[in-house]
Parts: sequence; C-alpha cells; structure tokens
Amino acid sequence: MPRSLLLVLTALATALPVHAHASAEQIFAAAAKWTVIVRTAVDLPFIEDEQEASIGSGFVVDAKRGWILTNAHVTSYSRAHLTVSFRGQKPQAAHTLYVDPYLDFAVIEFDPSADEEPVTEASLDCEQLPPTGLPVGAFGHPWKYYFTGTRGITSAITARFGPDMLQTDAPINEGNSGGALISLDSGKVIGINAAIAVKDKKRAEGIGFAVPMIHACRILTLLRQATDPSPPESLVNFATGLNGERSLTVAHTRLPAGAIALRPDDTILAVNGATVATEGAFIDRTRGHLDQLRLQVERDGEPVELTGSWPAAPHVLDRHGLLVAGALFAAPPAAFSALVNVPTRAMVHHVNPGSEANAAGLSVYDLVLRVNGQPIDNLEDLGMDAQRARLANQPLKLVVMKLSASTTALFDFYEIELPVDAVEAIALTPPKSEAVAAR
Repeated sequence: MPRSLLLVLTALATALPVHAHASAEQIFAAAAKWTVIVRTAVDLPFIEDEQEASIGSGFVVDAKRGWILTNAHVTSYSRAHLTVSFRGQKPQAAHTLYVDPYLDFAVIEFDPSADEEPVTEASLDCEQLPPTGLPVGAFGHPWKYYFTGTRGITSAITARFGPDMLQTDAPINEGNSGGALISLDSGKVIGINAAIAVKDKKRAEGIGFAVPMIHACRILTLLRQATDPSPPESLVNFATGLNGERSLTVAHTRLPAGAIALRPDDTILAVNGATVATEGAFIDRTRGHLDQLRLQVERDGEPVELTGSWPAAPHVLDRHGLLVAGALFAAPPAAFSALVNVPTRAMVHHVNPGSEANAAGLSVYDLVLRVNGQPIDNLEDLGMDAQRARLANQPLKLVVMKLSASTTALFDFYEIELPVDAVEAIALTPPKSEAVAAR
C-alpha cells in the first residue's frame, strides 16, 4: 500500500465521529473533551443540602451558549459558588441557570469564549429510553480520579422513586454525579449519572441510577425556546403497586379549586393525547402545557376527559430565606407541608454551629408556629419582627413544633426565646450575564 494512501486512511480513522460505531476508547476520548469538573461551595444550605465544598461532574450540551448539564444535587439547591474546569485547564466561574424541582437535573452556564481551547459538546440521544442490556459507559470523576470511564450495561428502567431512572451496573461512585452515561453503541449520551442504591447504609453492588436523557432533552428544548419548563407542583400523590413502582392512580389530591378536576381513584391514561404509563412520563408531557392541560383518565371504569390548569412547581432559583441569629428560615418543602398539614411559612433549614440559634435550641426541621404570640403568615413578617427585636435588644419569643424523639408522639411543642444579633435576607437568583441576556 502506498505510504500516502496509508496516511489518508489513518487520518480518516482517527476522525471518525463517535456515532459511526466508534470504539469504547474513541468514545471515552471524546467524552474527556466535553466533560468538566464541577466544584461547588455551599456556605448556607437549605434543607436539601449540606454546608460543604464538593466535586461533581458535568458535560457540555451547548458550546455556543456555554451550557453544561449536571445534577441538581451537584449545583445544590442553595446559595453556592460554582466553578467548572476542562481537562488540563484552570477552573473558571460558572453560575446556575436552571434547577429542576422534580428531576435531579440542573443547567449551569460558563463563558465559552474564556476557554483556552475550542469547546465541544456531547451528542445526546433524545429519542427514546434505552433497552435493557445496552452496553454503556459512565464518565466522570469517581473519588477524584478525574476523567475516568467505567463500563457496564443498562439493567432496567425503574419508576419506584417517582421519576423515571435508568438503572445500570456500570460502576458509579462519589464524583460521578452529573456525568454522562453514554451508549457504547452510538456514542450518544443517554443519561445523567445521579445515584447508587444504598440499603441499611450499605452500598449495593452494580446498582446505579441515571436521569434519562429523553426527559432532560425536553427541558433543554423548552429553555432554548424561552418557555418555562417547570413541572407541575406536587399536589397529587399516586398509589404504589405491589412491585414498588408508582402507578398513575390518584391516591390523594390537594389541587386547589379552579385547577383540573382530578379525583381520588382516577387513573391517568394520557396527557394531551399522548399515552403515559409512569409518573416521569406524565411530568414530562405536562411541561410547557400547565396552563391548558387535557387529561384522559379512567374514572369508575369509564374513560373521562378533563381539561384545565395545574399550578407550576415554584422555581428553585426564586426561593428565598431569612437568616436570623444563625438560623436559616424558609418555607417548608411541599412534600413536608402535605405530610404535616401545618399552616406555617417558616421552617428551620440550617443552624450555624455556635450561633445564638444553636444555643437557644433550634434544630433543622423545626416549624415556627407563632412569633411573639402571632401566627406566621410569611417570611417578611418574621423578618420585620426580628428586626424590631434586634433594635429593641429584645429576644424573639417563638413557639416551634419539633420532631419528637419519643414513640408516643410525632411532634413536641416548645417555647424558645431567640436573642437576635443579626438579620439577613437570603436569595438564590444568580446574576444574569450579558451573554444570557443577549440570546
């Protein structure tokens, strides 16, 4: 074979796109270029997070916009400082663009023009859920072994946790969160690595979970269209079947008057004409259509069509809190409010060690029922009461409901006097970059 022809064939082989039946080596080599290290520092956590610095994974999905996909638990649901870094490059600042209240999914943004090399993006499989047995690779930074690939198969698709999740036996460890689960057949990303199975504080072997790309792509499409991708607010509880999978049969509903008229024991069959079989599929189909839903349900053995609206889940980045004497107060999570059914807008999400709140006996999950003899309607009222107490050098008198350590009661009630040395409003909304505003 002439040397010139050999060189041409070699160049073509090395330039093969990953979707042209590339080898695992080529697929992982490509992933190393669009995968980033995400470093997160949370100084004041809401209830979902810890006060810590952590490392996770992410991958570029829009090189022009500088969009990176990762897990919500990687970016956190709290005020956080974020950086991203490509292989062999220095960290650069990033900020959270979107955090989903339902899926463990987030979009973060960086300035691609500041990167030292041209930014490449992952190829996504947005068409379908993968079959069981598909060869896959997980790529990320397990235990700070940066840019590491592991192999396995897709083991199942499960809905036992609520959202649809891809199950895989590809090794996933701390640091893999937010990284890509890649089809080793097509080279396309089919999921976002999110979790491993744990029972009795023991890690299960070969049982990991990833957010399906098909649901993540729906959110990306709506964001690119400047359409709100919020899921419906968690106002309905679905029944769980004997196999542990949630059905779409309504067990309990808290939908307000004027919303779509679902009833207990209704079974949802389709959304806007599209058949749905899982809660994840139902949520996916309702995004972008919450103002005008059309549900096909089975009621008392008969098909019924319902039309109406469904309140959207509150935006994570719009949440706010109040830091009083070292305790972070904010609204209780929706699921907790439904369980406890207590009309309060103030729950303790975090207590700084060594603070006045810590010394006074406040704890995470405490619900504030009254302040200075008055019920709490909103955080603004609590803030004004706290400021008045600080200026008057008087303590706040709180009546709080605490989770009980006894076996005879779920909650105990306490009167607590809280000296107020400082009051600060806490917001999550990130600064909107000029790059985002221009698009």
